[in-house]
Amino acid sequence: MDISTAYKDNNYKIHVDRNILKNVLQTYTKQYESVYYIIDENIYDIYKDSKLSFIISPLVVTGGESFKYVSPLMHTMEALLASGIKRNSLLVVIGGGATGDAGGFIASIILRGVDYIHVPTTLLAHDSAIGGKTAINSEHGKNLIGAFYRPRAVIYDLEFLDSLPEDEVLSGFGEVFKHAMLHSPALLDELMAATENSIDITALPPYIIKGIETKMKIVIEDEHESGSRKFLNLGHTLAHAVEYKYKIPHGQAVMLGIIAALYISNELNGAGFDLDAYIAYIRRHGYPVQLLKEMDIDEMMHFMQKDKKNHRSDYISYVVFEDKNTPAVTDIKIEDLQNMLTALKERI
Repeated sequence: MDISTAYKDNNYKIHVDRNILKNVLQTYTKQYESVYYIIDENIYDIYKDSKLSFIISPLVVTGGESFKYVSPLMHTMEALLASGIKRNSLLVVIGGGATGDAGGFIASIILRGVDYIHVPTTLLAHDSAIGGKTAINSEHGKNLIGAFYRPRAVIYDLEFLDSLPEDEVLSGFGEVFKHAMLHSPALLDELMAATENSIDITALPPYIIKGIETKMKIVIEDEHESGSRKFLNLGHTLAHAVEYKYKIPHGQAVMLGIIAALYISNELNGAGFDLDAYIAYIRRHGYPVQLLKEMDIDEMMHFMQKDKKNHRSDYISYVVFEDKNTPAVTDIKIEDLQNMLTALKERI
């Protein structure tokens, strides 16, 4: 299935299906004089003799958040420059969300910008690959150095998901869940029913596609995050703090952040979410709910105050729901948010 963006210009396609990488990629690479590959080492180790055997001399990089810092970024760019990359070259980035974030940022700045294709290989990356955000981390927090830079294409070969370990499935499912919640209560109910007892990766493609469509609709309306695109940060304000402090996978932290957002929505707006049902659901699937009880609230507040989405010194910008159908962004006084998170902690 191909999903096309609908910007005013510079549109691209998101190709989604099984076993499509080589054939679809060739339709793009033949248009360039030279092609360079950045590949997550975990993916390369699994597929170098099969699915990725057609790729010659890739740059194999350490996957995960450790790649999203200035030092490995510079090392990778120096290697690309030494190999002769030109402004009319194509960069193909193959890996999970962190590899895609950093690889896209490299594409945006090397030689003042080269074309790139994002090949997400995890469930989590179905989210981060869409929308043109690229970033690396700082010692002050996640994703604080970056740019908006659209790829030439996204090729989402679902066959890569077959090799995902359980913790990566849980992580990626956090973003699938988020997109369903932003789409409609009906889709969320359908997703939760389909995954009531287990998260079966083979049952997820319809929800992955629906999630991509949901995100694309929002991103096209607000590419540079001045309005509705902020809704996609649902769960992320607390999640980034939890992830940064406790080093848990991103999507698992997002699930915890969503629980906090639903609690805050009930407290601020009487949104009517059955918090106990959601907590029971994510606990049943193995998410680290206990961290909501163990987290150091002062530390979490410290990290959340550094969030780049904040624009008032005594407030934290937070995605909540006015009701079950209506997401909204609100500025919450630091003291009020601290009190609500403390109350949530005591409730877990």
